[in-house]
Amino acid sequence: MLHLLVWSINIKFLEEWLAGTEAGLTGLQGKGNIIFLKEEKIEINPSCTGLISASILAAVIFSLRKPEIKKKIAIFLGGAAILFLLNIVRVYFVLLIGINYGAKTAEFAHEITWLSTAAFIVILWYYFTLRTTKSKEFHELL
Repeated sequence: MLHLLVWSINIKFLEEWLAGTEAGLTGLQGKGNIIFLKEEKIEINPSCTGLISASILAAVIFSLRKPEIKKKIAIFLGGAAILFLLNIVRVYFVLLIGINYGAKTAEFAHEITWLSTAAFIVILWYYFTLRTTKSKEFHELL
């Protein structure tokens, strides 16, 4: 549901900010939410913003009974901030690969780094949730 929401709302300002920031950091040209990589165009869309990663984090945090809602919100906000910063680094890394090895290799790196980010989300959530609830086992959260 959150994935659909991210793609349904207008976040063009965030896409354009990310594209402009990344183009500036890498020395590439950008216009709107497009970054020009040699002959290729790379579009920064809602999936590139980090909001999908944050929605995954929200889904795993708010799906369990523990911890209490205030702690869940704190874990989510802290985790989402970390993910947002990590996403900026991730997109930068993908663009650097594209500059050095081409757009096809950048697309492969994009997929690998996104899957790595998803794994990081689960690890981050698991660590902070167990630490916050002072639980030792996952079943205690159910």
